[in-house]
Amino acid sequence: MSQVYLLRHAKAVWPSPGQKDFDRTLDTDGIEAAKVLGEELRRSGLKPEIVLCSPAIRARQTLEYVDIQSPFILEESEKLYSAGPDAYLMAIRMAGLEHEAANSVMLVGHNPMMEELATALAGRGQPPSHPTFVSGFPTAALAVIQFDSPLAEIRPGTGDLQAFFSPSEHL
Repeated sequence: MSQVYLLRHAKAVWPSPGQKDFDRTLDTDGIEAAKVLGEELRRSGLKPEIVLCSPAIRARQTLEYVDIQSPFILEESEKLYSAGPDAYLMAIRMAGLEHEAANSVMLVGHNPMMEELATALAGRGQPPSHPTFVSGFPTAALAVIQFDSPLAEIRPGTGDLQAFFSPSEHL
């Protein structure tokens, strides 16, 4: 069995004139939502072994405020900033190949990739979407999807949504 954690970065400030999207930071609500999510993860006993994070500032800050206690491996991945959902899926599979002993990986990234990948992966049975994602994938939301296969072999439509947290909706 393996688990995939898909975490969309928390709410960020709007860019100021001349500021790059990459450099946007979390706003006050985003910081609070990330902290709440971290508390919920600890309370639920959920802890990924591998964390792959977009290098964008708002993604790195989200991970910092969620405060996952010492993951097995933490890597930044440019693909989680600039590529689409297929690259996100490939990142999961590659993590599984590179770290065969690991059974869980968290991706910290952006929409629409998070929503598209979560919908595709948590789709046992007939697509299109999982009922939980009908209203979208809010900032600071986390989907935990479980698979019967190892990380390197996961495929769309073969996962079961184990948990979905959305602290930003409750602040």
